[in-house]
Amino acid sequence: MKKEIEVTFETITPLWTGDAWSKSEEIKPSAIMGSLRFWFETIMYFAGILEKKDFNSQSGRFEKEVDRKKLKEFIQEHGNNLNGIIKYLINKQQIPISSVIFGTTNWKSLIEIKEIKPIEDYCFGNRLNLPSRICINKRTYEIKENDDCPKRSNNDWSVFFFLKPYFYGKFKVTFLVEKQIIDSIFYPLLTFMDKYGFWGGKWNIGYGRLKVENINNNKNEFNLKTFGFEKENLKIDNILQVVNDFDRLKKFSKGDKKIKILEYFVSENSFEQSVIELIKLKMQNRAKLRGNVELRHKIFGTTKPPPRKDFLPQGSKILPYIKKIQRNKFPYDCGFLSITGLLNLEGESND
Repeated sequence: MKKEIEVTFETITPLWTGDAWSKSEEIKPSAIMGSLRFWFETIMYFAGILEKKDFNSQSGRFEKEVDRKKLKEFIQEHGNNLNGIIKYLINKQQIPISSVIFGTTNWKSLIEIKEIKPIEDYCFGNRLNLPSRICINKRTYEIKENDDCPKRSNNDWSVFFFLKPYFYGKFKVTFLVEKQIIDSIFYPLLTFMDKYGFWGGKWNIGYGRLKVENINNNKNEFNLKTFGFEKENLKIDNILQVVNDFDRLKKFSKGDKKIKILEYFVSENSFEQSVIELIKLKMQNRAKLRGNVELRHKIFGTTKPPPRKDFLPQGSKILPYIKKIQRNKFPYDCGFLSITGLLNLEGESND
């Protein structure tokens, strides 16, 4: 049975949940659920619960279709107990844990969204007065805005777009969550998202960092006993690694499955100024890989299609990571978050 849980979110950086026409005039449930699923899959992969064999390169997710006929036969024989069904799906049908939690063909998600409601002081617009685009010179790192920039990146300039409208303010989400996973999965996942996760889209320009309010922050570990795993408890800290230089963010090896955090500087400037500084720092480090275009694209992203169909989409694996130190005030704590370990799904390393 699902239970209603109300969760309040407040933007640290703009939230963009655009559609196919790049319009973001509402907070889309699919964007919220997609973000939860992505980060849950990342956590489970880095923890060794999900493996490369579970990854569906066509969908870009850890996903497998449930055999409806065999599931029906199991329920007829053993009853409709959810814990038993979950263990059966994972152990007998080898359904990835993310598909069990968030759904797949012939199986409904254990977490749903009933309602999303903006509250208190909010807007869909451009409250932070962001430019439409900025550009940074690839050699001098000079910064320009709007019409002073080319319309797209070229040999001299890298262009970054601040899409608008975006959501800024507070909103409340009413989730429907199966009781068996509230404490073991749902609350720990929200705790992770509050501290490290990104929501919606445009993460490469720092969008999507939200403060998650009114959650039980003591839930900082996943209890996997319900799913029949020997590793019953997974502490969030076990998949994190704080590093002290940018080069460590770029590293990924077969046995290295960590979300890496680099705390770079404290900024008392606006979001725009803070994220521009992060983007510039990222460009400077990206330039160090000019001699290896393929690796540069894998780590820092590209708009070009992947060289092979079974490769991951080449979005940036190093993201501008911004925390707000004091509520409703500057300064920001600025740095980077790296998920380059996901590139191991392509069977490579850069050691």
